[in-house]
Amino acid sequence: MNALLLFIIRLITLLLLYLFIGWIAYTIFMDLRKTNQPESKVSVTPITLIQANDDLGESRQFVAQEVLIGRDPANPFYLEDGTVSVRHLKLTFRNQHWWAEDLESTNGSYLNGDQILSPVILTDGDELRLGQVVLTVRIN
Repeated sequence: MNALLLFIIRLITLLLLYLFIGWIAYTIFMDLRKTNQPESKVSVTPITLIQANDDLGESRQFVAQEVLIGRDPANPFYLEDGTVSVRHLKLTFRNQHWWAEDLESTNGSYLNGDQILSPVILTDGDELRLGQVVLTVRIN
């Protein structure tokens, strides 16, 4: 009788152990699934970039979560200037703020006169300089 009771206790313990491991795996799976879902429900604050020219200031407004700026015509904000790299700067909307990140450009990116070495938060009225091109930021 003792051997049978010991066998049943071991079987129940093994079953509870497998249930516990399965519960942990399910929790991790659901957490990863939740963090990998696109942030389509996030409301993006529009950003307007105004290019200061000698003639007229050209402005473009964006509501996408990511805006690439550079000399490549495929970029959402295309700049036809030899001092601007093909992929010069990336603007990203995250944590309810617009961030600017230099993409290892040749001539560097500057925010209000200071070189951008790591991602920085943009505010309304900031001035971005990419090569010789100056952009004014308007966050609506």
